[in-house]
Amino acid sequence: MGVPFYLAEMDEVFPPEALLAGEDLWLDGALTGLEEYRYRWTAKVYAKKIEQVSLKLRGTEVIAVSCTCAVKGLCAHVAALVMAVQESVENGAE
Repeated sequence: MGVPFYLAEMDEVFPPEALLAGEDLWLDGALTGLEEYRYRWTAKVYAKKIEQVSLKLRGTEVIAVSCTCAVKGLCAHVAALVMAVQESVENGAE
């Protein structure tokens, strides 16, 4: 499934098509409701239907991911979430 991986390594573990589609979703604002609680990040992604996504971090290492879509594992919805989390972590560190 590609987990665990570090946030900065996402381009090395996601399938290229999921990475590109995830970037489109993220840049288009399809990801909403980003929340963090006890190292678990959750959000909704509005694509063809609403998908619930989550990931769990240990530092900057992603140790678990989930999405309600039919694709199991590292899908575009999870990629969009990872990008949003990465941006949030980077901005929070400043």
